[in-house]
Amino acid sequence: MRKKGGNFLEEHVEKIVLVLVGLVCIWLLITRVVISPNKVVLYAGVKLGPSDIDRRINQEAEFLKLKLEGKPEPLPPYKQRVDAFVGLVDLPIGDIDISLYWPLPIHSSTDFRGKQKYNVPLIGEVTDAAISYIRAVAYEPIIEIEEENQYDMAVSRPNDIDFVTVEAKFDVAGLYGRFYDSFAGEGVDQEEWRDPCLAEPVFAAVQLQRQELGADGSWGQWQIVPRTRIDLHKKLFESVEEVENLPPGGIKVRLLQFNDAKVRMALLQPEAYRIASAKEEWFPPSLHKKYVEQRQEIEMEKERRAREAERVEREQEREKLRKEREEAREDRRGRTSETASFRGPSGGRRDSTPREDRLGTGRETRSRRDRGDLGGETEVLSRKEEREERERERKARLEELRETSRATSLDDIYKELEDILITKKTNLTRLREPLLFWAHDDTVEPGNSYRYRIRLGVFSPIAGTNKFKEQDEDLKKKVVLWSEFSEANDIVKVPETLYFFPRDVQEAARVVTVNVAKYTLGYWYSKDFAVKPGEVIGKVAEFEPAEGEKTVPTTPETIDYTTGVVLVDVVPVNDWSAGRNMYARRYYDMLYSFDGDNIEHIPVSTRYWDEELRIKLNEITISQKEPKEPLRGWDTKLTNWELAPELGYRYNDSSDSSDERRTPTR
Repeated sequence: MRKKGGNFLEEHVEKIVLVLVGLVCIWLLITRVVISPNKVVLYAGVKLGPSDIDRRINQEAEFLKLKLEGKPEPLPPYKQRVDAFVGLVDLPIGDIDISLYWPLPIHSSTDFRGKQKYNVPLIGEVTDAAISYIRAVAYEPIIEIEEENQYDMAVSRPNDIDFVTVEAKFDVAGLYGRFYDSFAGEGVDQEEWRDPCLAEPVFAAVQLQRQELGADGSWGQWQIVPRTRIDLHKKLFESVEEVENLPPGGIKVRLLQFNDAKVRMALLQPEAYRIASAKEEWFPPSLHKKYVEQRQEIEMEKERRAREAERVEREQEREKLRKEREEAREDRRGRTSETASFRGPSGGRRDSTPREDRLGTGRETRSRRDRGDLGGETEVLSRKEEREERERERKARLEELRETSRATSLDDIYKELEDILITKKTNLTRLREPLLFWAHDDTVEPGNSYRYRIRLGVFSPIAGTNKFKEQDEDLKKKVVLWSEFSEANDIVKVPETLYFFPRDVQEAARVVTVNVAKYTLGYWYSKDFAVKPGEVIGKVAEFEPAEGEKTVPTTPETIDYTTGVVLVDVVPVNDWSAGRNMYARRYYDMLYSFDGDNIEHIPVSTRYWDEELRIKLNEITISQKEPKEPLRGWDTKLTNWELAPELGYRYNDSSDSSDERRTPTR
C-alpha cells in the first residue's frame, strides 16, 4: 500500500517525465515539421518553397534562353560622371590641394603639374602642292572598311571611280629642329625644364579642303573632305580640335596612338584604290604626271609607226604601178620594132636615108635605149637604197625609243614611288628631302568643278596644361597645331558619265531619235532611242556589240542609259545666224526638262550645237573605236602598256606584299 503523506515529486516523477517528453515531441513537431525553416527559402528577395523555387528557376532559365537566342539589345549611351565625382572630391577644405589626377600612362618624364613654361613651335608651311585626277575602273568594297574588315580582305567588285589626289611637301627636319628648340633646347628658360620626350613631334592630321564651283560661276565655302571609304583608320583620324572634346585618356593617349608607325603611314600616305583598268594606274600627282607623259610618248610612237607603215605601203603600190607601166612600154617598143623589121625586107616603103646614116641612127637609138635602161635601173636602185636608208633610220629611232623607255620605264616610276613611301623603319629625323604626303577625295561628282588646298597638323604635347607662355595662352585648349594651307590654284573638272545627242526628228510623228552615251567600266557605250513628247529619254538596255566588235569578259551585259530627262516637245525654229555673214536657218529644237519645272532646249542638228558638245561627241565616237581590253586582276601590277609588242610592253602579275614596305600598287 502507498504510504500517505509522501513526497509528490517522488510519487509522480514518471508522469512528469512523460509529460516533458511529450512537450518536447510536440515542440519538435511544430518547429521542425509544421513551421520548418527549410520549407521556404529567400530567393531573389522572395521566400519560396521547394516546389516554387524549382518553378521559378525553370522560368528564369527559359527567359535567359530566349534572350540568348534573340537579338542583342544596345547598351545605353555612356554618360560621363567625371564632373560629379570631381565635385564630390573637391571639398572646401582650406588651401589643401586635393585636385584629382587620373592614373594615365606616362608619356613624358615631365610632371605636368610643375611650373614649366614653353614656347609653342611654329609648324611651318607645305610646299609644291600638286593635284591629279583619274577616272578608272577600281575595285570597290561592298562592305564598310574598318579595322576588323580591311580593304585587302574585304569582298570587292570593279566599278567606275573618279579619284582626286592632292600632294604636298613638308620640311620634317625643320619641324624637329623647332620642336627641340622649344621643349629641350636653348629656347627653354630653365635647364631642368628641358624634356626630350616633348621635343618629338607627332603628326595629328592631314586636312584636305575643297571648294565647289557654283552654277553662277562663284566658289562655295571651303569644306573638309572626309577620309576615303577604304581607309580603315577613318574614325581615328577624325580631327579633334579642342581639349574638352578629346576621348578618355586625353592628349597622352592620343600621342601614343598616333606615334605608331602603321598609323603614321596611313595618315601621311593613305592607300589608294586598286586600279583594274588596263591602261591606268594610280601614282602621287608628281609621279602620275611622268606616267601620263610616258604613255603619251608611246601612243605618239605607235601612231607614227602606223603612219610610216601606211606610207611604205603606198610607196610599194606606186612602185608596183610604175613597174607595170615600164613593162607595158617595153612591150609596145618590142611590137613596134618587130613590125618595122618585118616591113623592110618585104619590099615595103623604104627610108631614103643612106645606110650608114641609118646604121648610125640605129646605133644612137640603141645607145639611148641602153642609157635609158641603165637610167631606169639606176632609178630603181636609188629608190631601193632610199627605202633601206629610211628603214635603218626607223630602226634607229625605234632603238632610241627603247633606250628612252628603258631609261624612264614604268618600273622606274614604281621604284621612285617605293623610295617616297615611308615604312615602319623610316626615321623621320634623318630625312634629307622634304616629306611627300597626300590625301584623297573619292566623293567628287561628275559634271562638277573643284579646287583644293591641304595642310598638315601636329599634336600640341602640352595641350590643356598651364605650360604655355603668355603670348601663346590662346593655344592652351588647342589639340592640333596646324601648318599654313597650300595655295588653291589648279581646278579639277570632273567630266560627265552620261550624254544625250538628238540626231534626227520625224516631223509627222514628232519622234526624236536621241543617241545616249554612257560611260561604264572604263569605256563608252551608246544606243539610239526613239522618243515621243512626254517620254523619258533612255532606259536600261542589253549590250549589243557592233558588227566585228570584240567583247571581253568584263563587258557589261546590260547598260543603264536612263537620263531622267523628259522630252517636252519638238518645235521648228526659223532664225538668222550670228556674225558678219548672216544666213537664214531652219531647224528643230528639242525641248526637255530634268525636273519638270525648268525647260531647256537643244537643236536637233549637229550643225547648230555648241562647240563643246560637238567635241564631246567626236571624242566619244573615237574612243568607241578603240579595242576593249580585259580588266586587270586584284594583284596584277601594271609594268608597261601593251601598245607596241616590239617594245616588250606587258603586264606583270607579281606583286610585292612585304610587311616592311607596302606595294606601290596599293
